[in-house]
Amino acid sequence: MLRSVVLLRRGDGVLAHEDGGAVTCLAREDLAGFVAAREPDRPRWVWDDATRWYPGLLAAGVRVERCTDLRLCHAVLRRSAHVDQELLVGPDTEGWDALAPTTADEPALFALDDPADRLDPLAELVRQQSALAASPERGRLGLLLAAESAGALVAGELQHAGMPWRADVHDRLLSDLLGPRPVTGQRPAELERLLPEIRAAFGQPAMNPDSPPGCWPRCRPRGWR
Repeated sequence: MLRSVVLLRRGDGVLAHEDGGAVTCLAREDLAGFVAAREPDRPRWVWDDATRWYPGLLAAGVRVERCTDLRLCHAVLRRSAHVDQELLVGPDTEGWDALAPTTADEPALFALDDPADRLDPLAELVRQQSALAASPERGRLGLLLAAESAGALVAGELQHAGMPWRADVHDRLLSDLLGPRPVTGQRPAELERLLPEIRAAFGQPAMNPDSPPGCWPRCRPRGWR
């Protein structure tokens, strides 16, 4: 059973390094089929950055269960006091430090002059695994890295599917909660009605509830410690 597959861009194609040592050369158009065929084995897909890989797979109807997002994991490890930073240093470390995600409006997987193409995901994976193994908090850090990568998949799927939203329903919910839409510069009717109670609870007769940073933590409801 596959445990991990590292994906690397090479020109207009992809190299897939499987954990058993096999390396598969893929044309761009064959990537989704390759991933779909191996996903039943529940491998962990390792890539430089989910925003560069996952949108294309989702557009082709392919979802994955697990991944390692090296960009996000690198950022966590580089900021951790429980990691020997020397173990993360390599020829392209500055590139990993600077690597930014792509956006929905930018080309991703086969973008021209993508800074990710100047990085070595295989070497970075080894460095991250070494740094994690040597950490006294490797258990907790490992969970955090897994959560970061899982979040990258969730974000990609939300970006792909969108969020259900209707302006009329949104307006009705706000009106039911706060009252009719107020005139610009005025508070909603329900907040205006509650204003004396809010000020009394905080012991601040002149408190402006529209500006919480201005009253917290100086203002706390009576009885709070």
